[in-house]
Amino acid sequence: MLRAVVLPAILLLSSLGPCVPVHAGPRSDLQKELRRSYQGKLLSLRSPSSFDVIHFDASGQPTRPEREEPWTTCGLFQARKTYVKANRVDIDGERVIVALNPAFPGTKLSLVTLDREVHVAIDLPASISSTGQLNEFLTKIFFPDDRLQPSINAAWKSTLDLNGELEEISKRAPEGRVGMLAGERPVYGMGIGSITRPKAIYKVQPRYSAKALFHRVSGTIRVRIVVNEKGFPEILEVVQHLGEDLDLRALTAVSQWRFEPALKDGQAVAAMVVVAAKFRVR
Repeated sequence: MLRAVVLPAILLLSSLGPCVPVHAGPRSDLQKELRRSYQGKLLSLRSPSSFDVIHFDASGQPTRPEREEPWTTCGLFQARKTYVKANRVDIDGERVIVALNPAFPGTKLSLVTLDREVHVAIDLPASISSTGQLNEFLTKIFFPDDRLQPSINAAWKSTLDLNGELEEISKRAPEGRVGMLAGERPVYGMGIGSITRPKAIYKVQPRYSAKALFHRVSGTIRVRIVVNEKGFPEILEVVQHLGEDLDLRALTAVSQWRFEPALKDGQAVAAMVVVAAKFRVR
């Protein structure tokens, strides 16, 4: 069963509480305040990253070059634990992605917590002396909570019934467009005109869950992916299920795949494809 994120548990950057000295006061007080404000909350990164360890310097900038990764698969995580170490905040959490809800084919999005850990390390400026200043600094790294729902609403739009095989859906789509990503970016189906198919150039193999391995479950999960014009998976949906937590394992793996994007008249475009995640007990 896929684990949906409860939206009210979003980080409230505007309500970190009363000011507590960061350097002058006891570290335990700061740790307690950060745990109350962050732990269990959904955080949205301004600079999405697919790395398992993400580091921000004391100016609030990522220490790795940005790669224009989509926030829908690379920018969200559920904070599980926070640490304060001298002039640094560390947050452990689990990845969250935006996925199409199978109960509403092709139209409704939901948040799914993946079986994938992430660690975020944030260097704090020496000038920070209160949680008020800390709050202001962290707005450089995290979006405020009121941005999330509008962003989800704009992440994907389609007026088509996406039940059925992709080629058939593409045939009845206006000019082969099966939907629209944020920013009015058209998404094309397959088998129409001169649009080339996205080619997977990096794959992560799904891992078995202990329950599925114990029951020796084998089979194939089919995942529908909107591959954007940069070759990143931006929206996902499980369209053929196996159960025993394997759907979640498939989403965890496929969300990390990388592609050569589809081409239309020589230009990179977003396109929808269906891929297979296979589970075989050896």
